[in-house]
Amino acid sequence: MSWLVPPRRPSRELLDDPDLPSGEMRRSLEDIDLVHRRWGGSRALVRHLAPRLRALGRPSLILDVGAGSATVARRLRASLSGAEGKVQVVALDVQWRHLVAGRSFPPRESVPLVGADAFRLPFPTRAFDFAVSALLFHHFSPAENQAILGELLRVSRHGFAVLDVRRHIVPELALGLAGRLLFRAQTSILDGIASVRQAYTTEEARDIARAVTPTARAVRVFPYGLLVTGGA
Repeated sequence: MSWLVPPRRPSRELLDDPDLPSGEMRRSLEDIDLVHRRWGGSRALVRHLAPRLRALGRPSLILDVGAGSATVARRLRASLSGAEGKVQVVALDVQWRHLVAGRSFPPRESVPLVGADAFRLPFPTRAFDFAVSALLFHHFSPAENQAILGELLRVSRHGFAVLDVRRHIVPELALGLAGRLLFRAQTSILDGIASVRQAYTTEEARDIARAVTPTARAVRVFPYGLLVTGGA
């Protein structure tokens, strides 16, 4: 590690608290959606999935785990349906109230919502073509992430794609300085800094995923993200 990439510092984020007041929860979910819209949360997943869905040549089913307000799931459905054929996306999160709050967020694409635990996905083996997540990986320890990736691999026929922030001092400082201008919720500023501090490097994420499947890869996503993929 260097001063640019300090050691990982795990913590619990405020939005994970089921007792967080609903107004603050909603504002923080809106802030997260802003991050996805401005910095391409769903676009990196679309770039990975689109050619693979075209190759299938049939209607496809995707599971989004840790979906939060489900805005990424809805954008995936809107972006991937068309040239790739009919695509359905199921949004799953352990906090049902996050999914419910997001029903009024744009885009207006309708997706099925499921309240369930990422460690025990309530679906049969190979129920989906792909399983994805966005901003979930950093919440968990390496062993916990291996368990989650194992579940994603179990329920998907063709593998997983996991998008997250990458640990680096620049996004940590940027969130501390610019967060007050960008975000509506104080929770978003504190959680954003905590997210970067407990995020993984590309190499760390790759090693975690390769303990689950030897086909796993991890690549950087501009500006300070990473994409972990694996499976068939």
